[in-house]
Amino acid sequence: MNLRALAITLTGTMALSANAWAVEEQEENHPIASAQTLVVDSSVMDIDAVLGEIGSSRVDDLDFFTFYGNAGDVVTLDIDGGYGGSQNVDTIIAVFDADQTVLRMNDDSPVDDGSISTADARVDNFVLPTTGYYTVGVSNFPRYFKNGGDIYYASYVANGDYRLVISGVSPSMMQVSIEVKPGNQVFSPINPKSRGKVPVAILSSDSFDALGVDISTLTFGATGDEDSLSHCGKNGEDVNDDGMLDLVCHFYNKKAEFNYESMEATLRGRTQMGTVFEGRGFLKVVPAKR
Repeated sequence: MNLRALAITLTGTMALSANAWAVEEQEENHPIASAQTLVVDSSVMDIDAVLGEIGSSRVDDLDFFTFYGNAGDVVTLDIDGGYGGSQNVDTIIAVFDADQTVLRMNDDSPVDDGSISTADARVDNFVLPTTGYYTVGVSNFPRYFKNGGDIYYASYVANGDYRLVISGVSPSMMQVSIEVKPGNQVFSPINPKSRGKVPVAILSSDSFDALGVDISTLTFGATGDEDSLSHCGKNGEDVNDDGMLDLVCHFYNKKAEFNYESMEATLRGRTQMGTVFEGRGFLKVVPAKR
């Protein structure tokens, strides 16, 4: 099994910022039904990938990557370094809709900043027709894609490494329900000067399992980006009596940076599967003493 790094950057460079996220792509990401799901939380994604194996006998391999986009997103799918990497490969790229229909496909393209050869494929300025899931397929010449993710000339196998750059996809974020100071009324009293901790319940739903949260990614406060986490309960509890286990976490009040005008708290994080989520809850800030 080959493990390949997938790095998400904020600027298109290979350097990771503090907010960037890196995962390892796990083979096999083919056929198309086994496509690797990409969580887009940046305007540019760089995926380092390999067709087959480097420096050994040829391995029959296709790569598929799925992402969620919004109608009207103007997306570019760019192969860089197919030529000039560890092992040259003449790439073909295609994008499929949720029904696995080929919407656009390209073999050769003009040389850009990340390429030294026209053999690096690229789909430019593809306008997503609907909101939903799309799949990018990568193969080698002359193995052009068919609908359903199959290919022509299946026996013409070639291996090599490349970098896939996906840009223009609107970052997506799941909205979840939270309760600040669960058990209180709708408005939770907060004193911005308190040195204590604020309990927050992350509520499960039919589409969201709070116990699947990656606790290390949680931020909470006035903007949602505050690094204020103290700890989370080890076991779930049914906070709102709906029969589903919720996750209760505690955050340092001072680090949450609320002020006397704060009316809302924001919590952000990721699930262990990589889904980005956000929850918002009302506050009742204790007035400042005169």
